[in-house]
Amino acid sequence: MNFNFYGLPEFVSYSILLGISLVLIRQKREVRLRYWLAGWLLVLLHAGIFMLLPQSFPFDVLARGTLALAGQVFVLAAYYQGPTIDSSRLIPRVGLSGALNLTFAVACAAYAELQPAGQQVGPFYLLTALGAASTVWLAAADNAETSWHPRVSVALVLLAYALQAWALHAYGIAMASQWLMCWTYLAVAYFFLRQTPKLTMGVVFIALSFVLWGLVFPVYSLLNLHAPTISSHIEAEVWNLPKFLAAASMILVLLEERVDLATHLAAHDELTGLPNRRLYADRFDQAVARAARDGSGFGFLVIDLNRFKLVNDTLGHQAGDDVLKGVSDRFRKVLRGVDTLARTGGDEFTVILDGISNLPDAEAVGDALRKALDAPILLAEGPYHASASVGAAVYPGDGLTQIQLHAVADERMYAGKEQYRIESAHYGKVINDPDRA
Repeated sequence: MNFNFYGLPEFVSYSILLGISLVLIRQKREVRLRYWLAGWLLVLLHAGIFMLLPQSFPFDVLARGTLALAGQVFVLAAYYQGPTIDSSRLIPRVGLSGALNLTFAVACAAYAELQPAGQQVGPFYLLTALGAASTVWLAAADNAETSWHPRVSVALVLLAYALQAWALHAYGIAMASQWLMCWTYLAVAYFFLRQTPKLTMGVVFIALSFVLWGLVFPVYSLLNLHAPTISSHIEAEVWNLPKFLAAASMILVLLEERVDLATHLAAHDELTGLPNRRLYADRFDQAVARAARDGSGFGFLVIDLNRFKLVNDTLGHQAGDDVLKGVSDRFRKVLRGVDTLARTGGDEFTVILDGISNLPDAEAVGDALRKALDAPILLAEGPYHASASVGAAVYPGDGLTQIQLHAVADERMYAGKEQYRIESAHYGKVINDPDRA
């Protein structure tokens, strides 16, 4: 067997990049990253076929198929948006469109190799029409869940397939297949930009690299067709450059995400996503500075969940975590965006109320937070009725420092907690019993 050692550097480079990506992806354990990894494994397989197998039928068709399949997997990876899209609906829809496009690409490659006397392009027009219909259905159905208008994607889909049909008519199946590969990788860039929460240098690079990767297919064919002299002087590594750029950019994006996550976790509670003590202290200093500048004040709340230890002891720590997340979500809905809700202890929360300078208003917010827990929190073990005790204080009337305000709010909170115990004992209620339906 003859080995194509010219492909060895490409194969080794992809292997190294995949190894680095695998380490980063396994640490994050996200579904969408598994799709990206699957796509790159297919690209590595594509490079391996060119290096190890003869460049003749059927191996060249197999190589073409792996690259086309990689493009479809990349589209799925870029399209996937985690909890914002139901993957049970998404994957069959993307899979139907991808299967039709993959069939078109592989059939074109096989048909070109067999070189029949007269090209019968009718089945390829049918595949183009079916692919357009399935992709329009996908774009119209799922894009409604994003901020991008569905009509934009539908229009782009119709344009891509119209050009595919035109290429099939004007140049034949070879150019139509090249255009399919082109717009598939352009679609990866489009969906990646659409779904990314923040535009970073890595995101820009990876989108640009997939655009360049997509343009390689028609440009390569057009140069071979209209300027063969120029094409013969372009080294194969030039055409593969966008692949390396895409792989390196993917690693850059993963590293950016890890840095962002580390920065976020340094200032936020990992379980609830709320500010932790460090960020809370910084927000407190900012509130003091604003109050001093404006000659105003702010409210201060200390919240403690009643009998929370009972949840961990009877239902387990996972149930306790679910309760804390449920309580945090309820509190977020009550408070304004300018307020600060922080988790400053195991079951203790602290709130800085911007612009509230009198005790009755601060206590009114505390009552609203307590009432937010009236509805049960749904756990795997069943509904759980949480309750909380809240103590309020105001700056500067009740103190000028965190310690002073916390002491006053704690005293009032414990007074409320004692009243809760007295009322529970008097009426024979066990308000926080986890087994209560």
